[in-house]
Amino acid sequence: MRRCCSRKLKGQVNPLWPPPSPSATAGPAGPIAEGVARVNIGFNNLEYSYFPARTLVKAGTNVTFTNVGDIPHTATDIKQANWDTGILEKGQSKTINFSQPGNYYYICAPHPWMYGQVIVE
Repeated sequence: MRRCCSRKLKGQVNPLWPPPSPSATAGPAGPIAEGVARVNIGFNNLEYSYFPARTLVKAGTNVTFTNVGDIPHTATDIKQANWDTGILEKGQSKTINFSQPGNYYYICAPHPWMYGQVIVE
């Protein structure tokens, strides 16, 4: 019977480095759109998405969420549950005022795998 591997490593292989630690918070990734106060839901035929997914605004800014997709969506605060657009049908909008600095993460209540973030400074 022939052995498949005739070479021996003789302890010459170094251990691999550990993988990076997972993020402490699940949520949106990608670029931050500075000064963008309009978030489109279901934009560009990506029904289950916010665009931009992350935006940076000044305290006191009104951010308008508009459903441009084909099915109902929301933008719902997931930390303190202080704000919610409610169900937005195609073409409907809701404006939320972000008066206090902070990170505001939100999801779509019917589709909780959709994440967005408003960063207020």
